[in-house]
Amino acid sequence: MPKISDERKLERSQQILDAARRCFIDKGFHRASMSDVIRESGLSAGAVYSYYSSKEELIAAVARSIFVAYETGINGFDDPGARPASPEAAVRSLAERILLEIAPLTDGFRMVLTVWGEASNNPALRETVGDIVRGLRGVFERVLTDWRAAGRELPAEPTILAQVMVSVMQGAVVQQGLVGDVEIDDYIDAFCAVLRVAGLGDDGA
Repeated sequence: MPKISDERKLERSQQILDAARRCFIDKGFHRASMSDVIRESGLSAGAVYSYYSSKEELIAAVARSIFVAYETGINGFDDPGARPASPEAAVRSLAERILLEIAPLTDGFRMVLTVWGEASNNPALRETVGDIVRGLRGVFERVLTDWRAAGRELPAEPTILAQVMVSVMQGAVVQQGLVGDVEIDDYIDAFCAVLRVAGLGDDGA
């Protein structure tokens, strides 16, 4: 039997992940079975199990594929020189780096909600999701701290404001995932308008 190239292995692994994601979105983690994933992937049971030995492994892999976009967006602000100049700029940048990138990969955030739901009962997944939330808070907190250090006023402490800003961003995910009628660009524009009223917009830079 000819040896499968590394590139082909990656393609097959992604094919299985895509099939698993569709099954998990359609049925949820607990109702979807490995048989569903195998059927959806179009591969043999042996091929699927050679990449993922259990549904738990697939759940972890699908979750990681979503978190990559979050982590990439967050890590992009580690360099102070790359940090947004205002809280409004931070919101727009994170929306572009994370929300707009994740939406098409997760069926309008439905997969994100599925992962969050699983995290409530899965300690390892809960810790990973918690790290993402703390990372998002950290981005906003650093920008807000810089904003205040530059002599600008804040309506509350950076830590608290960061929690609120993350909640608003995640609110777009929840509403779009559950209701499906949120225009992310319009949502972010409205949020930024509120930030400008609070003195946290680009016009206050």
